[in-house]
Amino acid sequence: MKICIENKDRHGLVYDISKILLKYNVNILSMEVIKNATYLETEPLAYKIEQKILAELNELHGIINIKSIMLMPHNEKYQQMDIVFNTINEGIVIANNNGKVVYINKAATTILKIGDRHVLGEPISKALPFCKLLSKTLATGKKYLHHEVYAEEYNNHYMVSSQPILDEQGNLFGGVAVIRDMATVRQIYQKITGQPSTSFNDIIHQSQVMEELILSAQHYAGSNSTILIRGETGSGKELFARAIHNASPRRNNIFLAINCTAIPDTLLESELFGYEEGTFTGANKGGKLGLFELACDGTLFLDEIGDISSTLQAKLLRVLQEHTVRRIGGNREIPVNVRIISATNRNLEEMVQNDMFRQDLYYRLNVIPLYLPPLRERREDIALLANYLFNSTVADINPNVKSISPEAIEKLENYDYPGNVRELSNIIERAINMARNPVITADDIVFSVKNKPANFNHNKAIKVFNFDLNTAVKNTEKTIIREAMKEFNSSRKLGAALGISHTSIIRKMKEYNLHFKE
Repeated sequence: MKICIENKDRHGLVYDISKILLKYNVNILSMEVIKNATYLETEPLAYKIEQKILAELNELHGIINIKSIMLMPHNEKYQQMDIVFNTINEGIVIANNNGKVVYINKAATTILKIGDRHVLGEPISKALPFCKLLSKTLATGKKYLHHEVYAEEYNNHYMVSSQPILDEQGNLFGGVAVIRDMATVRQIYQKITGQPSTSFNDIIHQSQVMEELILSAQHYAGSNSTILIRGETGSGKELFARAIHNASPRRNNIFLAINCTAIPDTLLESELFGYEEGTFTGANKGGKLGLFELACDGTLFLDEIGDISSTLQAKLLRVLQEHTVRRIGGNREIPVNVRIISATNRNLEEMVQNDMFRQDLYYRLNVIPLYLPPLRERREDIALLANYLFNSTVADINPNVKSISPEAIEKLENYDYPGNVRELSNIIERAINMARNPVITADDIVFSVKNKPANFNHNKAIKVFNFDLNTAVKNTEKTIIREAMKEFNSSRKLGAALGISHTSIIRKMKEYNLHFKE
């Protein structure tokens, strides 16, 4: 029998209810008392006995109504909690202060790979021996956030946070662990970092050479083999790498890119391979996940691969051969399933001949070669790219500029672009800033700053040391501005060429008494 007794608050009500149940030798399994209600659960009763008990309960002073219920309040709350916990992707494990598991949701059994094995009521150390962080919380009363945990027996690793559960007096009476599998961690990382979703449709072109290159890259996207993208600086190597990833079966997993020249060699190793806790001073508690592990099931793009040290070359070769990584300070091999796309603008073949790059690594990386042509070899794309770059930036810089003149386009098409598309983007942005009319003219197209030396002879150079530093700097600045004025005939163009605002250049010209020629 499960009933809710609605009643007026009065002393002795629970005693009176208990006396009636004792009269009929009925055991109380559970009783919960809240304001104006008493919930009662007994052992199963015969119908006649139940009716007699209900009749006597209704005769008690202060009873308003008695009704049957399906669940006691604590069971109802547990059921609600269970529904909530089983609708989230994170694993939840709750233990009491004796270290025994009192709750585990379905996500936790999946992430921890324990299946239907019964763990409730079992000590954590026995049921979940790899859930050491929760045991640590129960022992110390401290919370631990975002620790990476490895379960060697299941060859599985995941991210865990644990914190104590305290009563109203602040006493520890349990702990809860929140567990995320690494796939979820990767998705969170990808969402936070705002990985751009680049496709081959985002590669602006109309030249035949680029069309054929894109068709080849689309075909290669379905493979798991390594790709080596070759091309000059600014030719779009990372753009191609992202497009290949998003056309591949790995598209729903993470894409990570790292520039191998932008990070010192020692830091690059820890970024790629990660490290174990306590490996060196300042290391994160719990260690650190390397990019090879973080990119598991996805794609890792290694830009400027030709600049890595011989030590890292050997380690990278091992990853490509064994498909495992070993963290710095670690002694276990961690399996990784990651596709490597690398890129360089260096002549790797020449570096191999000069013993600057490992030949075996070169062959591992260069399974599928892609050669991106420089912009000067596909001039038919320049006008299309220029207008695309113009339309994508003009609104944020100078909305009064509406288009690029045919003469400006012709000037753009006749330039060689040592910096390729990146340089073209720089030139278009500069032109938008410099333009005073709604249409960008050929005069607004400035390819490079021609800071000619001011014909210093040896005697003049020596004479500089007769001045104080401030005077020498000002004389040098004046000379540079005067020489640049020979190339640019407006303060706006002059300022853009020298990398300062046109108001600053006007102020400096006034300070140095410099004037444009009429």
